[in-house]
Amino acid sequence: MSALMAGWERDERRKRRGRLLVVLSCVTGLGTWLAAPFGIVLLTRGEPIGWVLLLVGAALLAATIAAIVAARRVHLAPESAPGKANPRFDEPQPSPDPRGGYSTVGSQLGSR
Repeated sequence: MSALMAGWERDERRKRRGRLLVVLSCVTGLGTWLAAPFGIVLLTRGEPIGWVLLLVGAALLAATIAAIVAARRVHLAPESAPGKANPRFDEPQPSPDPRGGYSTVGSQLGSR
């Protein structure tokens, strides 16, 4: 039972980290949306602080992209370690429905 609980806790940590990365990407995306256009407007007016805001916006954009990619990778965590075979790959999975399905031999209906 402890192995089951350890697996459950590992999955919960992975989900929590994924949620944190999604929130981080939203916050940094909002910061990019606020900083970069305002920096461009200030640059068109000839104010040098526009360069700072533009650089901050670019850094926040890079952080947003990195957080989105990391969140997606956490969401798609592989079941096997790199270099080891995934035990569930290409294995038939029986239907969870115990009643089965409709099939008539030779009529091309249902599953074969």
